[in-house]
Amino acid sequence: MSLFWIVPLLVGIGVFLLAYQLLDAAADLVGGLAILLRRRFQPLAVRRLRDLRELSGSDTQANTSRQKAAFLGLLQWRPAWIAVAILVALLLFDPLLSPLALAVILIGGELYRSTYRSKRMQKLNEDAGNLIVQFASRYPLSRSVTRTLSDSLSALPGGEVRRAIEACLAGLRMNQDMKKVFEPLERLNYPALSRFAQLVTAVQDTNQDVFLATLEVMKGEVEGRMDLHRQARQSLTLVRGTTRVLQAVVLGAAAAAGTLPNWRIYFVASPHNWLLYVLMLAIVALASLYVEAELRQLEV
Repeated sequence: MSLFWIVPLLVGIGVFLLAYQLLDAAADLVGGLAILLRRRFQPLAVRRLRDLRELSGSDTQANTSRQKAAFLGLLQWRPAWIAVAILVALLLFDPLLSPLALAVILIGGELYRSTYRSKRMQKLNEDAGNLIVQFASRYPLSRSVTRTLSDSLSALPGGEVRRAIEACLAGLRMNQDMKKVFEPLERLNYPALSRFAQLVTAVQDTNQDVFLATLEVMKGEVEGRMDLHRQARQSLTLVRGTTRVLQAVVLGAAAAAGTLPNWRIYFVASPHNWLLYVLMLAIVALASLYVEAELRQLEV
């Protein structure tokens, strides 16, 4: 008896699902047809207005990205950190907390600058290496700078190098002068990309065999440089980590000395003790600036 009801039930479920799928497909078809008809018979002025709105939206996004880049650039400006540190020290107006705030903000600002520049340099290394390797591998097949750059662009993630290549491609498509076309790469101030830009700029005046040989040599140099940077980052990770731990320990001790009552009484009891406290913070701050500068030089 139960089987008698199961069979109609399954048939009814199947019919329902089939009807649902057919209705869903019909709704999509009608919706697509309506959009097609609206675009077909929509007045030209309305379409133009819509395009202008989309363009203004993209301009707004571009302005937002430029504002973000300007803000990040301001954070890289050392006088900005010094001004903030002095302002915070004046607001605290405390014999121990004011020097501590100066040291913490200056060291923190330098660590931020160092980390930002390290990441930027690492990305530049990777993107420049990928670009040159891709270009050197593809150019012998197409013998076209524009087509090779377009194909190489697919191997680049978003970033400064990709934006520069997109600007170069736009200049190539407008038949601009080759020196002007590759100015975006020159503006990155990265040695390998500058040499690459100069080489590609002279492609029309250079024998193709010489050009390909030079390109192959540059490819080998870039691959070796990428391996060297990889090894250097692995070696510097331990040094940077040890430096961070020492900085945290010293600043933690200084914070304890500035807040714990017994230590605070000791350091404000006499000018000699207070100068010792300030000297300790000054040494930590100067040593941090020196170490970060040296690490940046090793990463370049």
